[in-house]
Amino acid sequence: MLHIFWFILFVGVAAPPLQAQAVRTLQKSIVLQMPKGRGENGGTVAIHLKTRYYYATVTGNPTFSMAIFDGSGNRIGPPDLTLLTDSRGLWYDPFAKTFHANCYGKQGWAQYTLDEAGIPYEVRSLFSGKLQPQPNSVAAYVQREHSICFLKGTNAVFFDAGSGKEQPQKTIPLKIGYTKKNPPPANWSTDTLEIPAVYNSTTLIYTGIANAEIGLLNTQTHEIELYSKNDGLLTQRLVLPQSISLKNQFNFAFCNGIYWLYDPSARSWVGLR
Repeated sequence: MLHIFWFILFVGVAAPPLQAQAVRTLQKSIVLQMPKGRGENGGTVAIHLKTRYYYATVTGNPTFSMAIFDGSGNRIGPPDLTLLTDSRGLWYDPFAKTFHANCYGKQGWAQYTLDEAGIPYEVRSLFSGKLQPQPNSVAAYVQREHSICFLKGTNAVFFDAGSGKEQPQKTIPLKIGYTKKNPPPANWSTDTLEIPAVYNSTTLIYTGIANAEIGLLNTQTHEIELYSKNDGLLTQRLVLPQSISLKNQFNFAFCNGIYWLYDPSARSWVGLR
């Protein structure tokens, strides 16, 4: 009995405290191989809500690649398809029944015209002006609210997808690194905070997962951090394979329940679940 007592006491002392956030390791599930071409940064991955095809981009210039893939990752679009505009983010608008994009700087948002096969062949201005926090902001579409979400410092800010107008009442201050067990101090504020350099500064993701809606990429810990839209606290950590190199700008997306990271050396989007 004495041995059992000391064993229980040892376990009780040695066991680490429970973490306030769940931790899960992601595994590679699909790869989207982009065509050969120029550009070193992945823009985003979006899905056509009717055909369920993936549309993936390389960002930085209107002549850089856009590619279309089926659900298994087979490229089905023409190899010379380009962005046609200097886009950063891309999303399918179910009301317009086509893709919209936010563009660099003050170029506003654009709307694509698709042919019968779903291939973009023309683009026009949708809303003009600076409709994003920073020149290289990458949009995340929130389908349920028909909103566009951007990262602004350590805040998630929202714009109405139907009008391009900012929705300040929806702003979510993200308490970077803080959890319910380790909350920020009473005088904490995001008003003047910039996103730490170890995080991807151009791109956040919106997962739609309850209590883990907003995602940030931490390049130092090699993790995706998920935050609750209710209180801005960290609730989940998703560990990424060490073989995948991470960037603190672009090259990060979420689409169809899959976390996407772009590999510039292989020129491919890697999807993980």
